[in-house]
Amino acid sequence: MKALSLIGLFAIVLTACPSKEGGQKDANAPPPGPSGGSGPLANLESSPFLNETWNAQGQMVQILFYSRENVRVNAQCRSATGQLGCAAIQQIRNGMPVEIPKRELDGRMSAGVKACIKMHNQIVEVTNAMGSQDTFCRFPDGSLLSAGTLEQYGMRVLQ
Repeated sequence: MKALSLIGLFAIVLTACPSKEGGQKDANAPPPGPSGGSGPLANLESSPFLNETWNAQGQMVQILFYSRENVRVNAQCRSATGQLGCAAIQQIRNGMPVEIPKRELDGRMSAGVKACIKMHNQIVEVTNAMGSQDTFCRFPDGSLLSAGTLEQYGMRVLQ
C-alpha cells in the first residue's frame, strides 16, 4: 500500500512540474472535446500542452509541446479558438506519409530530418534556454514541426 502511495505522489509531482525547457501549462487550453477526424491526433486540440520558447537562428519562437502525443509545433498553428491549422499539422494529420527506404536510414541523419528534406522543406536547428537542441521542419506557410514528431506521425519506412 505504501508503494502505491509513493507512485501516486510521484505522478502528482510530475504533472505539476513545468517541462525542463521552462514551459508552463496553458491555463487557456480548450476544454476536452473531439475535433473531428480520426487517428492518433484527432483530438490533439483537447490535450494539455506546455508553452516553450526556443531560439531558431537568432529569433525566439513559441512552441507548443503536447507531451502525451509527443508533438512539438509552433504556436502560430493554434488559433484563438484553440483549433490547430497549418501545413505542419495538415501533414501529420491528413497528408500522405513521406516514404523513406530503410536502406537510407544509416544513422547519419534522423528519419524525421530525411522526411523533411524529401518534402523540400527547410531544416531549422533550435536551442532552448537550458541549452537543449532540437531540429524542426519549416513548412511553406512558415509553420514548424519537430523532426521527431514528423518521424513519429508523418512518415513510413519502406522495407
